[in-house]
Amino acid sequence: MLVGRDAELATLQALLDGVRTRGAARVLVGEPGIGKTALLAAAVAMAEAREMLVLSARGVETEQHLAFAALYDLLRPVIGRIGALGPGHQDALLTAFGRSRSPEPPEHFFVALAALELICEVAAERPVLLVVDDLQWLDEASRRAVEFVARRLASEPAIVLATTRPTATVESTAIDPTIERQVLGELNAGDSLTLLRSETPDLPSAVEHRVLVAARGNPLALIELPAVLRGTDGVDMVGPHGELVPMSARLERAFTARLVGFDQEPRLLLLLAAINDGENLSEVMEAATIMVGHPLSSVDIDTVLGLDMLGIDGPAMRFRHPLMRSAVVQSAGNYWRRAAHLALAQALADDPDRRIWHLASAAAGPDEDVAGALDAAAARALERGAPATAATWLEKAAELSTGDGPRARRLLRAGEVAFELGLPDTVGKVLDQVSKLTLDPAEQARLTVLESAFDDGQPGDVDGMRRLVRAAAHARDGGDTELAANLLSGTVLRFYWAELGTDVRAAVMAIADHLPQQPQDPRRLAIDAIADGMRRHRHVIDALAWWSEHGNPDPPVSAMLARVAFVCGEFDRSLYFVTPAVDGLRRQGRLALLCQVLILRTFAGMYVGRWDLTEAAADEAYRLAAETRQTIWRACAVLGKANLAALRGLTADSEALLAEAERAAVLSGNESLLNGVQLSKGLSRLGCADPEGAYQQLRRMMDPSAPAHHPLQSHWAVDYLAEAAADADRIDDARMVLARMEPMLAYTQSLGVHRAARFAYAVLADIDEAEQRFEHAYELAAAASPWYCARLDLAYGTWLRRHRRVAESRARLQSAHSVFNGLGASAWSVRAARELRAAGIKNDQTATSTTVLSPQEWQIARLAASGLSNRDIAAQLYLSHRTVGSHLYRIYPKLGITSRAQLAAVLPLDDSANSMPS
Repeated sequence: MLVGRDAELATLQALLDGVRTRGAARVLVGEPGIGKTALLAAAVAMAEAREMLVLSARGVETEQHLAFAALYDLLRPVIGRIGALGPGHQDALLTAFGRSRSPEPPEHFFVALAALELICEVAAERPVLLVVDDLQWLDEASRRAVEFVARRLASEPAIVLATTRPTATVESTAIDPTIERQVLGELNAGDSLTLLRSETPDLPSAVEHRVLVAARGNPLALIELPAVLRGTDGVDMVGPHGELVPMSARLERAFTARLVGFDQEPRLLLLLAAINDGENLSEVMEAATIMVGHPLSSVDIDTVLGLDMLGIDGPAMRFRHPLMRSAVVQSAGNYWRRAAHLALAQALADDPDRRIWHLASAAAGPDEDVAGALDAAAARALERGAPATAATWLEKAAELSTGDGPRARRLLRAGEVAFELGLPDTVGKVLDQVSKLTLDPAEQARLTVLESAFDDGQPGDVDGMRRLVRAAAHARDGGDTELAANLLSGTVLRFYWAELGTDVRAAVMAIADHLPQQPQDPRRLAIDAIADGMRRHRHVIDALAWWSEHGNPDPPVSAMLARVAFVCGEFDRSLYFVTPAVDGLRRQGRLALLCQVLILRTFAGMYVGRWDLTEAAADEAYRLAAETRQTIWRACAVLGKANLAALRGLTADSEALLAEAERAAVLSGNESLLNGVQLSKGLSRLGCADPEGAYQQLRRMMDPSAPAHHPLQSHWAVDYLAEAAADADRIDDARMVLARMEPMLAYTQSLGVHRAARFAYAVLADIDEAEQRFEHAYELAAAASPWYCARLDLAYGTWLRRHRRVAESRARLQSAHSVFNGLGASAWSVRAARELRAAGIKNDQTATSTTVLSPQEWQIARLAASGLSNRDIAAQLYLSHRTVGSHLYRIYPKLGITSRAQLAAVLPLDDSANSMPS
């Protein structure tokens, strides 16, 4: 019986009762001894009574360096079902578990997806409960996999229950905040007394009172402290200044007290079990034999078991509670801990990676041989897709290195791997250590790169950018032109987010112009596109055209080209490069970069009127940004959603979303994002028929002295400024803005830039020039999006009507109205209808902003219509195939169809994003 946990048990029972209709995940949070493990045990009993399959794993502090160890423990009972998975998923799991070796290391998200598929295969036959105790101590790879699975169980007959401590807030143990938590509090006074008397009924009242005070409602303390406090005054529970020591320390002291008076050999057995990075009983017994020189007797083993601190379950030896393990380790001196590690290293001769870890733990000082072996183990970890383990081993190798050079190289590599994992705290720790070492120029350059590694989306400071530029110059002077190019291209990406000064830009261009790069090198294109304003955009756009015709770049290169095209205002071409980048990055499981490329699709789609792409990409990017913990890119996805809501006339929705995006922009100092917020505010004001408000918002993004100014993005939005100015009687001021931009137009042939400018020139023109300006704008409309053409038709039709050419205006206005309705652009549809009424045509039909399917449902429906199977769709979208099937089951009635074969008819395929841009 669990005393005082009726509400928690009822919640767990409800989750289990509903498992066949909806999956769920729950994390139980509480301090050590509060009863988390006991609740898990109760849940397991309830699940088994319901004939559910139970899979379990437990985080162990000493096993955190073993990649995928906990995931293997979790899936071990069903690993025989791996044959039901596709070959890619099979290879990912087997490689992660060290059972095979793929040519390329599996990305950890792909391993997690394979684990999800295996769980769903099993759950299809029998509901599954996955139990993970001490989630905060799982190895990084396993923890991320468990969280990945937990986020995707809504459509599966499976439940994840995990436990963690409330102090699990540092990056390596931070639990995903999107997974629902249930905090376990202390027992109240009545329940505490009930539990204490049920466990220790004969306590004197004075001792009982001391136990209740010291335990403070902690169930494990109520059970363990009586043995310590009986016959004492409780001094052991008090710190040097009379304060009550933390609960974990109180419990550790209680467990340590059990060891007093015991012989050395039983205590050595306990120590070996405590520091072993596994639970295998035979390993511990062999190491004990090595330490004492003879096999331990059954009396010694019985003595250890009699302490009630650990138990034997078949071949496994397990501590009853993590604090028991830590109490044993803390009570042993450094000499005995090193000796125990050394004995385990000898016992693990057939397991080279674990052996070298224990040798490293046994080292009393620097040891280059051991450091080198750890370095090699880190390389093997990277090969099997375990970068978190590699980073840990590289840090340990650096600690044992015998000189600044090897130490710096290993620390820098550890930091680079930690950056790839998205662990800024680990990178910061590495930077602090490296900064104290003597570095050669190449190492200094790597350090400089690492110092700004998390700045993509963050503007960075001018001094930091200057350090990067100096590092690039050193690399160039030292003959390492590849490193110099990488440093410069990485630097200019920060330039895009905020203005950092003409001197820094000039320094970048001076170095870049003396590097022997091919003119089509994507890094050089990024430098030319961003660092020198628009002055080199003609050359960059020509190079992009070359890539379109001759290139077959890999996904990261396609992603770079898509970004370069976007910066140049070549939105159609950006979408062209985005498509292979998205497809390739999905296959590789590189979700962080995939998220960033989806942001490009979000905004390029918006500018060319492909709002279907914008909606689906923003929705997926938002979810991936949260999953990969990319705050700025998540804000960009929110901004994309806000833009779409504004264009559809959903003003309240747009403004609510903008609050989140603007907060991220202000806190980060990201001028590009802030500029986008201003554009969205202007669109929102246009959407509610407030041209003066729209003009004020849009004008701020055009002002070079304003925080929201962005010289490139402002060129793409000048047509919206002109649109607002025409109705707000702000034409003269808008002309000044356009005139200031005009010199830069000569440097580029970008269709996105010139279409926006020609639209603005036409709308802002004097009466005697207007018609010619409109004709000029229509010259670029032939290959433009329906959105651009409809806005141009509305502007021209309005001009014609207002200049008494009513009959000529009607066709333009009717065409615009029809397109706006089709796009769901309700605000523009209302304006077109108003102009039509003034032209003598009544048309009250307006666009609706409601959609039948959610963005993810549209994405699934379109992929299914293209002929992909549920498993193929699941692999692309990082869902289980059963979840895809559940979505399709709900999609069919929404679209008024009954089968997959009918999807193509109601969702005609549109491959315009894949076509070669003109």
